[in-house]
Amino acid sequence: MINLTKVLKNWGFQEVIIENQFHEDSSRQIFSFSVNNQRMLLKGIPDEISENVIKGNVSAHEYLGNQKHIAPDIIYTPDGNCYIHEDGFWFYVMEFVEGRPLEETVEDEYSLGKIARLVHSYTDYQYLSSLDADKKRFYEWFTDKEFKKEFDSILNQLPDFTKYDQCFIHTDLGPHNAMMRLNGQVILIDLDDSGIGSMHLDIGWAFIMQFVEYNRETEEMKYRFDLAMAFLQGYYENEKISRNEYDLIWQGAIFMHISYMKVFGPYAVNPLWNILKYGMCQKDKLWDMLIQQETFI
Repeated sequence: MINLTKVLKNWGFQEVIIENQFHEDSSRQIFSFSVNNQRMLLKGIPDEISENVIKGNVSAHEYLGNQKHIAPDIIYTPDGNCYIHEDGFWFYVMEFVEGRPLEETVEDEYSLGKIARLVHSYTDYQYLSSLDADKKRFYEWFTDKEFKKEFDSILNQLPDFTKYDQCFIHTDLGPHNAMMRLNGQVILIDLDDSGIGSMHLDIGWAFIMQFVEYNRETEEMKYRFDLAMAFLQGYYENEKISRNEYDLIWQGAIFMHISYMKVFGPYAVNPLWNILKYGMCQKDKLWDMLIQQETFI
């Protein structure tokens, strides 16, 4: 049992009130607490994770939060440290964001697109994202599947994303990782894997992973063109999107979806393959819808 009061004394906090624990089924320890009516968030990560990873995590919050003010701030200890090691965990304290999570609505997707564009304008960050942009590992996957030949053919068409625009990326850019403050400002949360990486992978994540709605019971699928359009409108606003840029976003979408195809276990592989194929079929339909907006293409 972790003595949270003892841990938080490293920040000089006295008379701490522990409020809630989040993700209790996780090995990570995440608690909200308050001191003198100020709410904060304590995050503890098992020390099997290397210290370099923790440095990257807190650095991302320092950069996007304390410096750019579009993520929760890191709270420092009295001697200026941004994290500590105690009881087998790395701990750091962040600002608790008062507000609401973004939702899968047109309005919120538009706001998410705008904040994504702002984040992607930052190129001077010192840490690389932990996202592996190399497709080579995927060629070893699914050797027992009937779709293996088609799968490899799809991989062959994916570019080397490291040769295209590199910037600060989140790696899991969806409404579930964004909050709207009480004043209406949108910020990003959960920066654990963020850093410098491929812009097109970051934008592309949602175009299959999120925008394809899949009914597990009926296996029916639906594409949320409204959300995809809203995100792109927020991201590009009145800027023109070239067909080449659009193609790169979709190649990023395919890469990101494939990267998750083994995450949910062997029984999820075939449904995820079907989702991939269905999602790819929506690319030209969405493009045709974008063309109809003359100020957008």
